Amino acid sequence: MPPRSLRLTLGLLALAGLAACGTPGVPSTLADARTGPAAHALIEARDILRRLLAADMVELAHSPRQRAVFVSAPDWKDESRSAVLRLDPNTLDVQARIPLDGKGFGVALDDAGGRLYLTQGFNGAITVVDTGRNRVLKRIPVMEKVDFRQAYAAHGLSAPRTAFLLEQLKKFGVSRDYPYKLREMVLDSRTDRLFAPGLGLGFDSVLFVIDTRTLELEKIVPGFGYNAVGIALDEAGGRVFVSNMRGQVMTVDARTLEITRTLEVQADQLLNLAYDARTNRLFGVDQGIDRDEWRNNHLEREYRRRSPGHRVFALDADTGRTLADMPAGEVPIALRHDARRHRLYVTNRGGVRPDKGAGSITVYDTDGYRLLQTLPMPPHPNGLALDEARGTLYATIKNDGERKKAGEPESVVRIAVP
Repeated sequence: MPPRSLRLTLGLLALAGLAACGTPGVPSTLADARTGPAAHALIEARDILRRLLAADMVELAHSPRQRAVFVSAPDWKDESRSAVLRLDPNTLDVQARIPLDGKGFGVALDDAGGRLYLTQGFNGAITVVDTGRNRVLKRIPVMEKVDFRQAYAAHGLSAPRTAFLLEQLKKFGVSRDYPYKLREMVLDSRTDRLFAPGLGLGFDSVLFVIDTRTLELEKIVPGFGYNAVGIALDEAGGRVFVSNMRGQVMTVDARTLEITRTLEVQADQLLNLAYDARTNRLFGVDQGIDRDEWRNNHLEREYRRRSPGHRVFALDADTGRTLADMPAGEVPIALRHDARRHRLYVTNRGGVRPDKGAGSITVYDTDGYRLLQTLPMPPHPNGLALDEARGTLYATIKNDGERKKAGEPESVVRIAVP
């Protein structure tokens, strides 16, 4: 289906509310956000453009140098049709389609170097795209497939753990595959390294380190516990932060590649992170999905939850101390920190695989930790990118069950932020 333009209706924005949930300091109405001590202008319907573009879209990056937005568009039915879409940042028209040899998911942009990195989350590799020539530069394999029964034995997993894991993998018809899944990445221009957490399928997670000069795997750093997923970079301080799904944030020295600190925090499932260099804060989304059975199996004990989930946390990056705990929508996913406007934008999926999705994007004041606005954005907002200089937010919108069955394309939205 060719891309077509959609404007969100005023009626959709009329539903925008601020769910205070009884949290002190959070405005309970739109009027509070307008007239409070740190007043912020609200996003309106005329500020939002929506385009239907491809069957599947995951994450995206804005390139000021190329004057483009790049979107990962994996194809689940035919992997050979997976691509990166290059979009006009103003109209969201497709300027180019860059074919991939596998499904791309997370993205990291080296705008100065003219490269876009994509995790091939289910293919054990990272793909490098030349953003100037709109072509794949290289595919970097970072792991090989394993026989899980043999691998669990080699790692010394107990019989109960092994039996549970093999039974779960059997449900998906898996006995041999890549041992880690890849999601997010961060690029460190000071050390010429790309960092990507590897979520272990029954194993402790690791951190893959790519040398961006040679485009080769440099090192695999072990020791990240159960399901390491979130990552953020303090480039000036030479620190990489990695979060897992058992309430921990690890600090890695970007130069020596050693884990220097492991912090126990009050958020169980920090799926994604953002670092604020000005205030030395980490922002993270605590997802809130039930992972008890898998997590307990991994830890071989009952894990006691520290948070109800569906929250946004602000943490002291040195100590892990909770600075703020703010309500989000159901199943928050991605976040972007807007240092210029002192805002935080968060996508909220609005459920796990429902037939009819009701996701949203929430906007927070990062000075007063106030929820400023909730934008209904059905079905399922997912990835975020920000053009901070021009005040433009981009998001991918995933399909719900009904739209997926109907074969409808997924969309990208462009939001002008005041």
